[in-house]
Amino acid sequence: MTAKSICYLIFALLIISSCSKKDDPETPTIDVSKQWSIDPLGNVVSSTGDRQWQATTFTEAELNLFSSLDTADLSGTNAPAFVLETPPNYSSAYPNPFITVHSLSLRFDNGYFGRIVFKCVIVDSTMTPHFKLATRLFIPNASINLSFNPTIPVGRFRFFYTLSSQSKPHFYKNWGNIQKTQ
Repeated sequence: MTAKSICYLIFALLIISSCSKKDDPETPTIDVSKQWSIDPLGNVVSSTGDRQWQATTFTEAELNLFSSLDTADLSGTNAPAFVLETPPNYSSAYPNPFITVHSLSLRFDNGYFGRIVFKCVIVDSTMTPHFKLATRLFIPNASINLSFNPTIPVGRFRFFYTLSSQSKPHFYKNWGNIQKTQ
């Protein structure tokens, strides 16, 4: 081989070795490091000033997390006129960080009485699901408190959730970063 051929070969090897796979599972796709600190009563101790725990639009990749849960029976469900984000303007899981159990309070327009389907997915920074749940909720008086004991390891995650009804699948979408400490 000539020196010129060796240079081309080294150059080609450098280019090939610098390329990484697009779907490399070690590459984080979301930032789960920014955590709101929320006490056991649901009061925010500190927030990151971002759009966590507020109604949002999900990307196609985020909605795809729920595809295995979209087989939940929506018959007999009805959407409320609106979801209240309180206290003010957020609906967060608490406490955060948590040890084994955390909760979520959902509030709806005054007088709402009905059934909805709650779906949640907890993912790591690579968007790999670690916990999924779909459950039918009966809302007797415009609000409900839910408790979760997710089977996830110690670490930082993102908690995605949606509310669905027969006429409006995923009518409410929300997310926030959570941290399990023990």
